[in-house]
Amino acid sequence: MLKRLIPFLTWMLPLVAFSASNDTYLQSVPDIPAANVGIYIENIRTGEVVMDVNGEIPLIPASVTKAITSATVLSTSSPDDCFETEIIADGPIKNGILKGNIVVYATGDPTIESAYFPEYSGVADSVASALRHMGVKEVSGCVLASYPAAMEECVPDGWMSEDLMWPYGAAHHALNYADNKFVLSMPSKRCQPEIPGLKINFVPSRRATKIEMSNKKITVTGRKSRKSSTALSNPDPESSMCKAIELALTGQGVAVSGKKLKHSGHRTLIYRHQSPKYADILKSLMFRSDNMMTEGMLRTVAAGRSRKDAIDAELTLWANNGVDTCGIVIEDGSGLSRNNRITPYFLADVLVWMARNNNSDNRYLQCFPRAGQDGTMRNFLKDSPLDGRLATKTGSMRNVQCYAGYMLGDDGVPSHVVVVMLNGFSSRATVKKAIGDLLIERLHGSI
Repeated sequence: MLKRLIPFLTWMLPLVAFSASNDTYLQSVPDIPAANVGIYIENIRTGEVVMDVNGEIPLIPASVTKAITSATVLSTSSPDDCFETEIIADGPIKNGILKGNIVVYATGDPTIESAYFPEYSGVADSVASALRHMGVKEVSGCVLASYPAAMEECVPDGWMSEDLMWPYGAAHHALNYADNKFVLSMPSKRCQPEIPGLKINFVPSRRATKIEMSNKKITVTGRKSRKSSTALSNPDPESSMCKAIELALTGQGVAVSGKKLKHSGHRTLIYRHQSPKYADILKSLMFRSDNMMTEGMLRTVAAGRSRKDAIDAELTLWANNGVDTCGIVIEDGSGLSRNNRITPYFLADVLVWMARNNNSDNRYLQCFPRAGQDGTMRNFLKDSPLDGRLATKTGSMRNVQCYAGYMLGDDGVPSHVVVVMLNGFSSRATVKKAIGDLLIERLHGSI
């Protein structure tokens, strides 16, 4: 049996060897168990398998899961589709008084007042302006939201509790607002945007400032005189959006009693908000690796139903497309769950299917940041032979580093599918360097 040693991986990755019949085996080394490495590279145009290491083993995928979610959405919806959120006057309007509530009919849009889509901002002001145009000067009810109960779920299983208070761990809700994050300023205890009902407790201490959050209660430990601003995940974006609409109304001279009234059955459309197109949302979340937005996009696969329904529909879609889903475990759309288990083969099969069947306008390919140039790939392989030629989604969390995407030919069309998945290592910098060297060694000759 002929063995080939990859010198720069000998102390970090398993040795990769090929026999005359193309069999592959691994020899473990101390730093990372052989079973925690999965690599699959295939020439899409010829069908040649360039490298196959544990392609059948399920591993934690982290954010490369977003590439699966994006493929699913583009395979089940039009890239030009968008979310629509209607704001309704629920009650008759007489003599300048809306005798009822203002109701926001939520559809799970993750982009309302998002900092990443500023051209779509101003929902609250638009509602206030529309009501004034309708001659309304007073609302006898309140501002509230309505949606199917299945849309408002707890965070997915496998999300770590320590992640949930930070913006990257913000949960997706039926009604989302301002990226579901807020800025807490101390010592004023000011929140922007405002979160009605949020309780903030201060515990004096000479130690470094520490913040703990549970539901709608925040405890700040530190020096009371120390000024600070911290971005946190919003536990109740629904109340923030309703409050923002109320403030916009009062700012334009429309009084709001704040008392919830019974539904009257008399409905008048005040304003209909449309989100960016699905394709634009997917590109944004893939470039920035936005977890909350990805969860919102996953839910479009089973609109108005549960997350489980969406995931079941996703797996059924790929099984019907000929992708082996046996042993695949998906808990969320973003990959933040540590319960997810995906094989390199599964990722590669989805990527190949998309390249061959759903890429006429390159909408899917455009979602992938390019090495050395874009998003989370901006600093990876910069100024290397693969700079601008490798379009992949990254995935990283503690002890996990993954890449999934395409190598591009001279024509800008995918020539190779590339999947690299590593779990259980100790040095991320070393792992990324080794992966980069490996990809250059295996793919440079195809340029």
